Amino acid sequence: MSSSSTEPPAPEDPTPRRGFLSVDRGGLVRLGVALAFAVAALVSPLVGATSAQFTDSTNVSITFFVAPEQP
Repeated sequence: MSSSSTEPPAPEDPTPRRGFLSVDRGGLVRLGVALAFAVAALVSPLVGATSAQFTDSTNVSITFFVAPEQP
């Protein structure tokens, strides 16, 4: 009979399960940004176009005066 102090430890699970949030967070952020852009691109035609309408009109006059050259 062998002593427990000399026995090798039991092998652990070779593929430990990882939680969803323990994976590469940078990849998840990039995926989320890409999905947000995709949703915005799909939804934007449904929102409709916007345009600016200028309702005020103003007349502006500009006068240029150039002095003659002095000989």
